Amino acid sequence: MLSRILLNAIANIAILTLVSYIFVKMIAKKKKYTLTGWQKIVIILIASLTSFILMSFSVNLPQQVKVDMRYNGLVLLLYYIGPAVFVPSTIVTAFLRLSWGVSSAAVYAFILYVILSIVLPFLIKRLSKHFNSYATGLILNAVYVIGHSIGLYFVYYDWKQTLFISFFNFLFSSCCLMINIMFIEDMRVNVQRYLDEKERAKSDYLTGLYNKREFSRNWKEIEHDPKVKHTAFLMLDIDHFKCIIDQYGHVNGDLVLRQVADLLRIQNIEYQHAYRVGGEEFCIILKNLCFSEQKKIAERIRVSIESKQFVLENRQAIQVTVSIGLASSYSIKDMKKLYRLADRALYQAKERGRNQIVALEFEE
Repeated sequence: MLSRILLNAIANIAILTLVSYIFVKMIAKKKKYTLTGWQKIVIILIASLTSFILMSFSVNLPQQVKVDMRYNGLVLLLYYIGPAVFVPSTIVTAFLRLSWGVSSAAVYAFILYVILSIVLPFLIKRLSKHFNSYATGLILNAVYVIGHSIGLYFVYYDWKQTLFISFFNFLFSSCCLMINIMFIEDMRVNVQRYLDEKERAKSDYLTGLYNKREFSRNWKEIEHDPKVKHTAFLMLDIDHFKCIIDQYGHVNGDLVLRQVADLLRIQNIEYQHAYRVGGEEFCIILKNLCFSEQKKIAERIRVSIESKQFVLENRQAIQVTVSIGLASSYSIKDMKKLYRLADRALYQAKERGRNQIVALEFEE
């Protein structure tokens, strides 16, 4: 009996670990993501199938009482994916329990799962604010075991037997849950490291803006994106940047670059990405904006930089201006030619006295 319980517990842990791996792999490797409708349906189906398989490896007690780890899978769903998947998966699991034979134990289990599908989404909101994943998992598991114990008592009407079964149920299920949480947390750390490295590969080390490699990759995507009809390059160059370095040093030059980058970030321009493409040269790709809106954005950037006090290492404040070249296209998405046109517009802005905008439209 004991060996069978141990083998079933190991089988439950192995099944849940495999399913946890599948769930983590299904979720897109993004820092912020939302599951699509199809992904939610697939996860619900996998969770339901997992519950059915776990019931096949349950410890079968008298009067059709089943003890297994299927609830652990639901706890993991609730904590890591959310109520939108947990609630329907729990309801399906409740009906699956009845499919193994209608008995008093099955009916109590059905009622328990329905109640938990309503109560736990509210409970986890409070728990996750105060406890980590391990503590939250243990508390949710304890809630289930307590509910299961009440059902057991009405099946056996024997508190000693109920407490004995519930104690070992909580012990095994908690061990199984902790192992799976440990596994998932380790995978999440690895995914986070991957995302951080991926982000660093796309970013300029000094300013945190996207780098020139990402700039080139992005414009190739735009060339093949049918949703993008209008494109523009907005190139800006810090005026007399060499003089700033000569007078204040490279450290202060880096400070100026970072502050310009911060200004570009907080512009909050829709449909744009900012890049550092050279020493003191930045570029913004604008998508699906009319020519007048593009010029307004360029002017807003120019004015925001001109009016800012740039603070140096010794807390001294200096004025900085930029020259801006804007190249716009409404039909032709030859990004390489558009980039050259923006570069020419930037050169003209510098030739005309700096701290101004030259805007050119691409003509075939």
